[in-house]
Amino acid sequence: MLTKQQLDERLKYVTGSDAASICGKSPYKSMLKLWLEKTKRIEPEDISNANHIKFGNYFEEGVARWFQAESGILVNFTQPSPRPLLIHPVHSWMAGNIDFNIIGENAILECKTALRTDEWGDAQNVIPEHYLFQVAHYCAVGGFDRAYIAVVFTMTRELRWYVYDRNLSLEEKLIKREYDFWHNHVLADIAPEPKDEEDILALYRAPDPNPIIATDEIESYVYAYKSFNGDVAGLEQEKEYMRDKIAVYMGNHDSLLSASGEPLVSWKFIKGAERFDTEKFKKEHPQLYKQYIKAANPNKSARQFRILTKGDL
Repeated sequence: MLTKQQLDERLKYVTGSDAASICGKSPYKSMLKLWLEKTKRIEPEDISNANHIKFGNYFEEGVARWFQAESGILVNFTQPSPRPLLIHPVHSWMAGNIDFNIIGENAILECKTALRTDEWGDAQNVIPEHYLFQVAHYCAVGGFDRAYIAVVFTMTRELRWYVYDRNLSLEEKLIKREYDFWHNHVLADIAPEPKDEEDILALYRAPDPNPIIATDEIESYVYAYKSFNGDVAGLEQEKEYMRDKIAVYMGNHDSLLSASGEPLVSWKFIKGAERFDTEKFKKEHPQLYKQYIKAANPNKSARQFRILTKGDL
């Protein structure tokens, strides 16, 4: 489990958990959200108390010992915990925290827990892309020949392990993308292009009251979006794609007009929800709890997205 100091230190580098975001393959974080964190525009979300994170941290060594028992591959359990940060010998902006080294091989072991086997191979050596980029990054940083990935699936109580043999072609492409992110976005302080509605909400905190005029393409997305009545089974992804296209085009503008001036979309900023901060209440001012409320998610803006009709004018 990483300490607060180590988590802060990781902001100074591109790490293994960043690789998938930079390649657009992370199911958890976009490249723009990662950029906002690395440039300290927002605080990284603290998920250390989430049950799935605690479960993975506390059972990490258990996964490794189960892997060793089943595979016969020896794991180095004498390493300090938490592991020291490894830094690439040439690219000093690349770093990573590995789980374990393998004894007798120039190899590492990454331990995972997952609920289901959905994204993982059974008979085949199939690794989800976001984990593939993570271990490729580690092999690049540490010069390892191989990475073993041991996974315990909690729903079936099953252990599987997978092998990533170092792929220099993949590594070259990965380093190129990470270099571009670090030098042309983080160090240059230039935001990556937002990709979807969530990116827009993370990037913009204040509205631009001036309406923006839709292009023919964006207007076609608006009318296609309008044609969906409710949630049409099987077409949710297409609807989300259209909404993302409209949102990215609008940016922080809170209204979209057709070329003829017809109102098409209203996307107003609204005040975020507030909640009682129980932990702060307990620790600091048990008698003054009403003074201590905070935004439910201070890093995420809220906006109300509405497709307009002529009657909305």
